[in-house]
Amino acid sequence: MKKIKTLGLITLGAAVMISASACTANNAGDIQNNNSTKAVNEKAAPSPANNEVAQNRLQDDFYEAVNAKWLKSTELPANKVIIGGLADLDTDVKKAVSDDLAKMAAEGRDKTDDAIGSMVKFYKLAADRDKLNKQGFEAIKADIQKIKSTKSLEELASKQKEFYFKGLALPFSLNLLSDMKNATDYALYIEAPAPVMPDKSYYASENPQSEVFLGLYKKMLTDLLVMVGESDTEAARIAGEAVDFEQEYVQYTLSAAEASNFESFYNPKSIDELKAYSKSIDFEKFLVDVVGKVPDHISVMSVNYFENLDTFLNENNWDKVKSWTYANFVLKSSSLLSDDFVNASTQLGRALSGQQEMTATEDTVHNIVNAAFKYVAGSYYGESHLGAAARQDVTSMVENMIDVYRDKLLNNDWMSEQTKTEAIKKLDHMKTHIGYPDKLEDIYASLKVDENKTLFENNRAIQTIITKNNFAKLDKPVDRDEWRMSANTANASYQPLTNTITIPAAALQAPFYDKNQSASQNYGGIGTIIAHEISHAFDTNGAKYDEIGNMANWWTESDYKKFEEKAKAVIDQYSNMDYLGQKINGEMTVSENIADIGGLMAALEAAKQLPDANLNEFYKSYATIWRQKARPELEQLLLTIDAHAPNKIRVNAVSANTDDFYSTFNVKKGDAMYIAPEERLTLW
Repeated sequence: MKKIKTLGLITLGAAVMISASACTANNAGDIQNNNSTKAVNEKAAPSPANNEVAQNRLQDDFYEAVNAKWLKSTELPANKVIIGGLADLDTDVKKAVSDDLAKMAAEGRDKTDDAIGSMVKFYKLAADRDKLNKQGFEAIKADIQKIKSTKSLEELASKQKEFYFKGLALPFSLNLLSDMKNATDYALYIEAPAPVMPDKSYYASENPQSEVFLGLYKKMLTDLLVMVGESDTEAARIAGEAVDFEQEYVQYTLSAAEASNFESFYNPKSIDELKAYSKSIDFEKFLVDVVGKVPDHISVMSVNYFENLDTFLNENNWDKVKSWTYANFVLKSSSLLSDDFVNASTQLGRALSGQQEMTATEDTVHNIVNAAFKYVAGSYYGESHLGAAARQDVTSMVENMIDVYRDKLLNNDWMSEQTKTEAIKKLDHMKTHIGYPDKLEDIYASLKVDENKTLFENNRAIQTIITKNNFAKLDKPVDRDEWRMSANTANASYQPLTNTITIPAAALQAPFYDKNQSASQNYGGIGTIIAHEISHAFDTNGAKYDEIGNMANWWTESDYKKFEEKAKAVIDQYSNMDYLGQKINGEMTVSENIADIGGLMAALEAAKQLPDANLNEFYKSYATIWRQKARPELEQLLLTIDAHAPNKIRVNAVSANTDDFYSTFNVKKGDAMYIAPEERLTLW
């Protein structure tokens, strides 16, 4: 399951992060809440009694009222788990890129010796489903035999370099990111392997759903193992041991809620400290083999996992380790094999998210190509489908939003001048990536495709080049101009480790942004997104990092205490909100809720400065961009793992915390959207 939030990258939303293959890995101040506050979101789930949408008043349920027509008339396709907003942008971008790739392939664009030519050649391999279906699992037979012939944990350790670069499962992973205490340099971060299911709670016996989903997980692995030649009995044994091993180690990993605090990831250790974690794995040799050197320190992301490594990673547990390695490899490889492997490997993901039918083949092909060539595809998409004029228009909006934030920081009544100065410094040093990069990194010119080799082999070669190129950056300074979200990604992000916001071209579409919309509508759309990302620089995570990304305290003690009180007020308000019969996890979602509130308020100030400001349009535009239909299973999953509040709450709760919402729509005490003035949340 892909992570919703990753270290160094805070995304706008989770909608496009969940897919049919979600469970298939790729290679390589206190406020007293009252009932009126709670009522803002009590109507989160429409009554299933009939197909009519309730005629909600704007003053009682803003989200439902604005989006009533769309919610009533739009059907969720059987092969989708979510539509609306970001998910629709993602669908549109995939179609545009896929159509262009098909056209370029037909025109012979794969014959040119450049990055786009290589991408088109790779596309042709992925799109030739007849050839892939004939190949079956031929491409991974040798690797399966390599795993099956490994007799001990000691022997596995001796093959760690080969296994790592071949993408074979190892019980730890490496990341190269900015050093949190020295952000101009890179640091290595070591982490536990990502579990297949979305959160550790899905493995816990106290979770009433765990037995069902663990059973489905075992069935999926069993099916795949039978498909690669194992008998039913042997496949069931291997799958059972693989899931048992994963269940053993996952208890020591971070939950989604714990991982929402980035500071917890930074635990620098010397090589001697790292080596002491394992009697079976020589981490020093591993680093030399894979990275080429042993750095001064390695940050251990999940300390509890490595402190308990020997309890599950030992020779006595070798059979389970081997089964996990084998089954995981087949699962991870399946997306690059025949259609029957793709179908079998996505069955757990479809069950978790409620998807009723398989993802369309063209989307499967797109996902394969994008995993290897996303920055090439993104650069192409941005230049071809956005263009320079729109990029400059949005860049001007970003500059204006930063000016608004500067005024809000300077004029707030709770920060000292000393802290204000540091906050402005951070704002002034913020990097902005808008639309698409001016040029691609040189690495992408070296990604060559051999049409005489299989899709799987080509993908492995490409992922190896990319991985080695990343590790080669260890001795080089961090490039804050480097894009870390591709331009064809229907999302937006903030990186605290580089103090950078990214607004990709894919997000610059209607209803978020449209040159034919009024400026008020665009500020209610993409304006709130831009301001949301800027706000992340000053949320509960961003507040701990300085202007270049160092984890440093730039607050006075009294100011930070006031900030914590304001964050606590956000936690308390959201924790009192109901959605689908559950309470929102205010702790897990606090950073995103702060960004939502701060972002809407900043965009609102910018819109009010327009000569033809129309706040009715502004607020309705904001409600429109977050309209959504999703499978109930997916919504339950997101409540467990997503750092973002549900979309309906992002609209109703955030709007109801702004004073202008009341004057614009004549909201009064007694209306369900009403929050008493003294209980409305403000930050900057």
